Amino acid sequence: MKIKMLPNWCKKLGFVLFISFFAISGYQDFMHGFTGTIKSTKYNYFENIFSISVLHLFEIISLLGMLIYMFSKEKIEDDYINKLRLESFQLTSFVGLGITIISYTISEEIELTLDYFIILFLWIYLATFALKKRIY
Repeated sequence: MKIKMLPNWCKKLGFVLFISFFAISGYQDFMHGFTGTIKSTKYNYFENIFSISVLHLFEIISLLGMLIYMFSKEKIEDDYINKLRLESFQLTSFVGLGITIISYTISEEIELTLDYFIILFLWIYLATFALKKRIY
């Protein structure tokens, strides 16, 4: 079965989009976690430059960059790579569902938005695909 994928040069585009916009949008969340404050005005570097809606748009663009990276062809594309993609997707689905169920079983007070679950899913997929590609 032939799968429609983006060309290989889109991997570089997706990587650049992800890194650049993730650095801007993730900085404030990192500083809040690093300092232990929830809504600190001490580290609002990017909120002084961009509005909150623009920072949210940057988060969406970084997610789209990661998706572009994932849906791009490898340099050598064959049936084996398609099999690895399928196995990685299946394993990621099970792990993501397991983490979600366990986290809500442990604490019902967890306040996570959909962004966190999407990012977790994409990171686990990329890690399992890279490991499977290196091992086999």
